[in-house]
Amino acid sequence: MGQNQDSAALIGIDVPRAFSLAFGLSAALAGLTGVLLGGIRFVTPTMGAEPLVSAMIVVIFGGLGSLGATAGAAIVIGLLEAFLTLWLGLYWTPSVVFLLLILVLVFRPNGLFGRTS
Repeated sequence: MGQNQDSAALIGIDVPRAFSLAFGLSAALAGLTGVLLGGIRFVTPTMGAEPLVSAMIVVIFGGLGSLGATAGAAIVIGLLEAFLTLWLGLYWTPSVVFLLLILVLVFRPNGLFGRTS
């Protein structure tokens, strides 16, 4: 439905209702997550920033056109972060990962396995 609203409407999907349902469901899940996490942790506006940045790095490494390559990039980057933390320490790991991200963006702008246009 997100790709082609006209086609979704043609096959009988009530597009505004489906959008409202998706929005309401995501808001309810976000609220439930906040309630559950609020009992055990401090709640801050930037709570989910670190996983979001990691997900962005994984998508850039894998490329936008390939789900398998992105899953492989997630495994490789997870292992790389674990080993870099072991070898270099916790404070140098993000710097090395971002350096690799910059190198990928300079030399392979579509990702390591991304499709060229």
